[in-house]
Amino acid sequence: MGGGRQQAKPNPAKKKRREWRIRGWRVRNLAAGGLLLAFFAMGFYLAQLYGEISALIEQRRAAMTSAIFSAPFPIVAGDDLDRSGLLDRLAQLSYSQVPASNAPGEYTRAKNAIAIYLRSFYVGAKQYPAEMVRVSLEGTRIAVVADSFGVAKSDAMLEPEVIGRLLPGAPAERVEVQLDQLKPYLVKGLLDTEDRFFYYHPGIDPIRIVEAAISDLHSHRLAQGASTLTQQLARTFMERHERSFSRKFKELAVAAVLEIRLSKNEILERYINDVPMGEYEGTPIDGMPQAARYFFNKDLSEVTPAEAATLIGMIQAPTLYDPRRHPDSCIKRRDVVLGVMKHAGVIDDATYAAAIATPIQITKPPGLRRAPYFTDYVTAFVTKIPGFDGHLEGLKVYTTLDTELQADAVDAVTDNIAALEKDHTRLRRAKADGKLQTSLVALDADSGAIRAMIGGRDYSESQFNRAANAERQPGSAFKPIVYLAALDPDRAPFSPPLTLASLLPDEPMTFNGWTPANYERTYQPQVTVVQALYESLNVPTAYVGNELGPATIVKTAHEMGIHEDLQAYLPIAIGADETTLLELTSAYQVFAAEGEQSPPYAVEAVVDAKGHQIYQHEDESNRIVRPAVAYLITGALKAVLRYGTGASAGRLGIDFPAAGKTGTTQDYKDAYFIGYTPAIVCGVWVGFDVPESLGLTGAQAALPAWVQFMQDAAPADPEDFPEPSGITMATIDPESGGLATPACPKQIPLPFLLGTAPTQMCPLHGGVLASVPAPVPVTTTIPPAPGFTPPAPVAQASPSSSDVFGAVGKFFTGLFHH
Repeated sequence: MGGGRQQAKPNPAKKKRREWRIRGWRVRNLAAGGLLLAFFAMGFYLAQLYGEISALIEQRRAAMTSAIFSAPFPIVAGDDLDRSGLLDRLAQLSYSQVPASNAPGEYTRAKNAIAIYLRSFYVGAKQYPAEMVRVSLEGTRIAVVADSFGVAKSDAMLEPEVIGRLLPGAPAERVEVQLDQLKPYLVKGLLDTEDRFFYYHPGIDPIRIVEAAISDLHSHRLAQGASTLTQQLARTFMERHERSFSRKFKELAVAAVLEIRLSKNEILERYINDVPMGEYEGTPIDGMPQAARYFFNKDLSEVTPAEAATLIGMIQAPTLYDPRRHPDSCIKRRDVVLGVMKHAGVIDDATYAAAIATPIQITKPPGLRRAPYFTDYVTAFVTKIPGFDGHLEGLKVYTTLDTELQADAVDAVTDNIAALEKDHTRLRRAKADGKLQTSLVALDADSGAIRAMIGGRDYSESQFNRAANAERQPGSAFKPIVYLAALDPDRAPFSPPLTLASLLPDEPMTFNGWTPANYERTYQPQVTVVQALYESLNVPTAYVGNELGPATIVKTAHEMGIHEDLQAYLPIAIGADETTLLELTSAYQVFAAEGEQSPPYAVEAVVDAKGHQIYQHEDESNRIVRPAVAYLITGALKAVLRYGTGASAGRLGIDFPAAGKTGTTQDYKDAYFIGYTPAIVCGVWVGFDVPESLGLTGAQAALPAWVQFMQDAAPADPEDFPEPSGITMATIDPESGGLATPACPKQIPLPFLLGTAPTQMCPLHGGVLASVPAPVPVTTTIPPAPGFTPPAPVAQASPSSSDVFGAVGKFFTGLFHH
């Protein structure tokens, strides 16, 4: 049409551009937006990851700055070398045996002498300087401890062990090193074997990835890894280790964060301290320093080229190349690493030849020094120190724990539980929370310091500390407290004073409606105090308790260290209230310490991160009774182990001076043995968390563990209990209380306060004088008390059964024996 506008032809290019639109949005714009969004998401993810990894790095650093230390190890003249565990302690502390000890941490062993160059250490603010000591031996006995000039010393001290940490993330066994402390051949050998371009890549090594891919293609399997040291370190910050794309992606992200967060030297140092090196008894070996101690008993800074190559070789497959489990594979792998080190010029030909010719020499694995219940107890104490600001980083806690005794305690309770469950299958339980349990605590007899503590059979199954926190009835283990009060003229109402030879009534009787009964329901008209104690008779003890009064018993128990709110009612005399094993054992410490009570304690000193001492233990001992009165109980409890409920101790191996008491509660629900020597007090408990019958007495269930522990704890030349002033000894017949004659079947030497010993002969076993009228014994006989009636009235004593004592009496009838 003329003059009309021509219609425009479609432009193919414009049409093509319209075809790449999605709902009006250009695809390239969407792609750019998506990439930008992914970039921001990745940045946000890395920023979040950076914060998490930084926190974990600081947590690892902080965990290693705090430590809980054991007590120092004393080297004392007169000790037996083997029994003291001196050589084991040197090994545990990584002392190196050398031809000549010239530096701290070394020792030399000769036939009759040991020279030890002690390291310097602190206990609180007190410094023990590094010094050379010379230990002279006579056989296995330490004859003399002298300084470097040969001047005799009373003792010398080895540094404490680290037994725990106050912060999570570092086990007690773990150690760390700094990069500049290590031999060049170890560091360079590690880099040439594991990551030769470590200082040049950004955490991911493209060249190594290509090399690994080619190797895998040739072998048709995943034959070579491509992970850098940074990536390997990244895995230690990750909980899951399965093979997956998401895990690998996170590993690369963590590696990138580590490269940003740390310098190359810091990454290498962190890697050396953290790389997994296998496991020992279920506990991971984290880091090459810990592995060096475990396999070679050396600091990592001291390993030889051959040992360094062994450790480097293990990194690839710690279990496969474990020198204890697979020595042949380990040697082959070590030799490969030595070849790499030689090829890279890290070691020369002579060193290589010597290393290749060296057999792998693995030391005896050190025992894991575990005291988890004790370290929990210590941590709880530290957090309650007045003025403590709550910051655990850098805190150093010096404790009372004897690691040798702790190891002995672990063995004793473990062996005992295993034997009980083997011999009495009814005690076995499948579920962890229902298993037979045990606890043990050992105290220094003089100071009350806690030397060993076991709170249960397995800390991994239950962290509840039964030694310190479980309140259970002590049963007959409480009776010595009653008799201490009764034998002390300063607190007892008896006139003349009660003695171990005094006669007590032993026949059924009731006390305001409560009728105690002897264990086997057998009675004698009368028994001596010592017989009532070593046979653990309830009726005579209840009688004495009635004469004393419950308030006196409770007051005495509180003074001796039992702090529970004990009820002042008569069944307390035979252990019918609750206390902890720790406090019950602490009460026996009064007997061992000649009447002086020292509260149990676990911490000697605490030093904060700035080096300021914020806590120092102060002696809180106080005298409860005269030494002579405490010695009376020791004399009676020695008889328990010879003639009474603990007599099996002799058959089990107790052949040195010791004293103690069994305890069994109602229906055999709790089994105890608490005993002591002049040096140490130990208490053992066995039972179920939810009380049920063991069917065993304290002598059967608890005494064997006590015996095993005390045998290990006893010195080579055990001493007897020192006899204090104010005591006279007399040998009596425990049945009559008179002086023993040659015809008496039992003749027991017992202590008496001056002026209270028997003066007349036993009227029951007079030998040729048996036909002569028996003399009137001069031992104290307690007259009938107003609080009891003989058997016939007991059956009709219902009027009194409605009062408090009567109600309690019905429940406690026949309780507690042995």
